[in-house]
Parts: sequence; structure tokens; C-alpha cells
Amino acid sequence: MIGNALRVEIERFAVDRIRKSGLFRMAEDGRVGRACIRAYLENIHYLISHTPQCLQLAVDRSREKGLPEVARFFERKLAEETGHDVWAERDIASVSDSGAVRVPQVTDAMRDLVSFILATIEREPVLYLSYVLFAEYFTVVIGPEWVRLLDERCGIPRGSMTVIANHIELDVDHVEHALDEIDDLVGDPALLPAMREVLRESMARFEQFCVELADAYEGHDEQRRAVDSAHVSAA
Repeated sequence: MIGNALRVEIERFAVDRIRKSGLFRMAEDGRVGRACIRAYLENIHYLISHTPQCLQLAVDRSREKGLPEVARFFERKLAEETGHDVWAERDIASVSDSGAVRVPQVTDAMRDLVSFILATIEREPVLYLSYVLFAEYFTVVIGPEWVRLLDERCGIPRGSMTVIANHIELDVDHVEHALDEIDDLVGDPALLPAMREVLRESMARFEQFCVELADAYEGHDEQRRAVDSAHVSAA
């Protein structure tokens, strides 16, 4: 079954790659500060704000290719996903300094991921099903621990991570149904290699996003505290 094959790869990626990533280790050690999490949320906002565009393109391309059932699937997803960027905007505001000017810090990897998704849909909308499953199931697998670590060890309250928490709650119900729908919608088992490739390319870009974020903010808050302490001492 195509859906189950993709599910196994997503689970392996979440546990073996992201769970062991530098960004996750920073969270475990209590080293993810507000500057880092704001950048994280800005990137998630960028990704989610493109979801309606991606889904509408998938609807249009599916219709053009004579795939009415696939088009209807993406239409339902469009209705479900529209407006979720507001959650990220509220979370960003909650971790931002009062009066701070909002300057989105979107990484190259996140921009590349969105570009890749759009190009995939243009080429073959059915393959976008791989990314949709990844986005939903990955959040269910890794999201609860990510939110817990940020809350318990980094002082980032769950109330500032509603864009993740809300998706966990919604996507738990979506995933099992989505696995069956993928098998029904794809039909041809010969498409599994192409769907796996899209999944792996998507996961690689998300992993690179985590690397870029960790590289940018490793030790950032320790350095900031040291500077602030020096200013206080000098005063």
C-alpha cells in the first residue's frame, strides 16, 4: 500500500533524523530562546501561508489532467487549511519583544521547500499527496515532544506554539483517513517511486531548514545574556 509505505518513511525521518538534529538537542538542553523560536515561527508562517496557494494550484492542475476525485480531495483540504496562518501570527506576537518591528527571517531552505512544492504540483498534482501526508503525519509524530521540550526546558509556553498544537489536534483525525485516501486516489502502484522521491526531497529540505536555524541560533541567547550582563556591570 502506497500510504503505508510513505507513513513508514515519515516515522523513520522524524525519529532518526529530526529527533537527533541539532535543533532538537538545543531544545532538550534548554537552549532554544525566544529569538530562535520567533525565527522558527516566521518560517512556519511562511510555509503555512503558501498552503492555500498550493492547494488551489493542485485543484486546478488536477482538473486540467482529468482527475476530478483528486481535485475534490484538494478542494476539501483547501477549506480545512485556509486561515491557519493566523495562528502563527499570534504565536509570533506572543514571543516578540513589545514594540519590536517584525522582520521575517525566512531561511533559504524554507523558500526552497515552498518552491519545490509548487513545481511538483505543476508537474504532477497527484505527487503533492506525498507532501500533504508528510505535513500532517510528521506533525503528529514529532509535534507533541517538540512543544513539550520548548515549554518545560526552554520557557516557551504552549500558548505560544498554538500553530503546532492546533495542527496536532486536527491532524490526528486526518492521518488515518488520509492514508486510505492516498491508496484510493493514486491507484497505480507504479507511482510509488515518484511519490517516495517527492517525500524524500521534501524531508531533506525541512531537515536543512532545521540545520540552518540551529546554526544561526546556537549560543545566541548565551551571547546576548553575556552582552546584557556586561552592560549592567559597566553601568
